[in-house]
This record gives sequence, structure tokens and C-alpha cells, in this order.
Amino acid sequence: SKKYVSVVGPTGVGKTTTLAKIAADCILKFNKKVALITTDTYRIAAIEQLKTYAKILSIPLEVCYSLEDFKKACDLFTDYDVVLIDTAGRNFRNAQYVEDLKKIIDYNNQMETFLVLSLAAKQKDMEEIFKQFSLIDINQFIFTKMDETACFGSMYNMIDQFRIGAAYITNGQNVPDDRISASPVAITDLILEDEGL
Repeated sequence: SKKYVSVVGPTGVGKTTTLAKIAADCILKFNKKVALITTDTYRIAAIEQLKTYAKILSIPLEVCYSLEDFKKACDLFTDYDVVLIDTAGRNFRNAQYVEDLKKIIDYNNQMETFLVLSLAAKQKDMEEIFKQFSLIDINQFIFTKMDETACFGSMYNMIDQFRIGAAYITNGQNVPDDRISASPVAITDLILEDEGL
């Protein structure tokens, strides 16, 4: 619903691949003019991965090392409909890492933020991750790695406990295909299937 969309979360949950799926969806389904920004300068592989997706989708990518870089990138993408922002995976046990995100990204600027959580994670860890990342205003969840677990109750528990909705569930690595909208029906069906009902 906003022009700027960022994905945050711990390491290894699939943020970059998920962002590429959202970008492809915006372009192919909604004919939006899309640009990418990455602040994940900690892993060279992450930048290269996003460059590959940007090339495939024929969209621009800016790499930002500071808040000044981020603001310049936003100025560059003034005429774009959607600007998708990738962030570095963070150790959710270290609050400083989350604070660092706020030093690179202007979260006050028409921003919608998705917290990406792996369904293969433990419920208690998911709760701790949310608490750390709630230093940033989290708008919705994205649940990944549905294909790596048979237990889906934590999805409902997170939505219910923190009163935040879910946007997507991902079920594989394929871009843009392995992604479904996290509708109430989809989540209910998964939980009932999990319970064998």
C-alpha cells in the first residue's frame, strides 16, 4: 500500500528471494514500475543475487552503505511506483543490529515493512525475533520455508499474539512462483491440514 517496501528479519530466512518474488509480482501482475535498493552490504553474495534478479526483471538496483546513499537512491527513484528494499540479515539477539538498520534506512518515508520469519523456526524464537525487530514499525509478516516443515500453528499464534497480519507465505525458491497470499482461508487450510482435519 506504500511506495517504499522493506523486508527485515534474521539471517537465512529468505528475504532476498522473497523480495524478488514481490518485485516480479508487482511487474507481471500489476504492471508497476519497480526499483530495488539493497542495504545488505555485509554479504557480497546478497548483492550479486539481487543484481541477477534485477537484470532478469530489467529493473534498476542501488546499493546503499549509509542513510545519505539511501536518500540519494530514493531521489533517483522518484518516478517509480514501488521501491523494494532488501536489508542485511541480523542476529535477532543483538538489539544493536536492529538499531543499525535505522541508521541506513529512513523508516518515516512512506514505508511499509514486512518482518520475514521462517516457519521452520521455533515459536519462542519467532516471538523473540518480533520483539527485537519491533524497534521498527512492523506492518505485516511474511512466512517462508513452508516447504521445510509440516507444522503451521505458529503462523496463527504470531498473528493472534501480536495482532499483525500476514502478507505472504513462501513454499520454495522459484521466483516468482513459490509464493501464495496469506489469506485467512489459506492459513486455516494449512493449520487444519497440519492437525490432520
